[in-house]
Amino acid sequence: MWRGTGSVGVMQAFDGFFNHFDIGFLTPILGVMLVAAALGGMLTWLAGPSKGLLLIGRKEGYLPPILTRVNKHGVQQNMLVAQGIVTTLLALLYAFIPDVSSAYWILSVITTQVYLIMYVLMFVAAIRLRRNQPDHPRGYKAPALIALCGLGTAASIAAFLIGFVPPSQYGSGNALSYVLLIGGGMGVVGLLVPYLFLRFRKPGWKTDVPQEALA
Repeated sequence: MWRGTGSVGVMQAFDGFFNHFDIGFLTPILGVMLVAAALGGMLTWLAGPSKGLLLIGRKEGYLPPILTRVNKHGVQQNMLVAQGIVTTLLALLYAFIPDVSSAYWILSVITTQVYLIMYVLMFVAAIRLRRNQPDHPRGYKAPALIALCGLGTAASIAAFLIGFVPPSQYGSGNALSYVLLIGGGMGVVGLLVPYLFLRFRKPGWKTDVPQEALA
C-alpha cells in the first residue's frame, strides 16, 4: 500500500471517502483546493528560510556579501537563486531513485530528522536560559519547564531513532543502505552545513540589516 501511494495517498483517501457517500464530484474540487494551499505554503517556504538567512548572515557574518545582497525592493534575490539551485539538486534525487514514493519518503524523513535536531537544541536552550537568566522578563513563563523540556527531548529522540527504521515496503529492501542514506542526508543538511557556516564566518561580512527585511 505504501509503495504506490506515498505521494498521492491524501487524494486517494478523500476519493474513497467521497465515493462512499456518493459525493465523488467533490474530489476534483478538493484537489484544486489542495493545490492552492500547496502553492501558498510553497511561497512561505521560499521566502521564510532565505529571509532568516539574510538576517543572521548580515548580523553575524555567516554568509558572503554576494548572498546577502538585496535589490532595490529589499529582496534577497541572490540568496533566492542559490536556494533554487540547491532545491533543484535535491529534487534530482527523484531521477536516481526508481521508486518515486521511496524518494518522497526519504526526503521527508531527512527533513524531519533535521527538525528534530533543532527541537532538541531548543529544549536544551530553554532550560539553560531559565537557569542562567531566571529574572529576565518574559511574556510567558512555562510551569515545570524542566519536566516539559525533558518530555519533549525524550519524544524528539524517540522520533529521531524511529526515522532510521526502514518501512517494510522500502524499495531497495536493504536496511543498511536506508540507514546510511538517511544518516548521510541528515548529517550534510543538519550538521555539516551549519558547521561550515560557523567555521567560515568572517567579521568583515557583517553588514547592516535592511529595514525592508525587518518588516
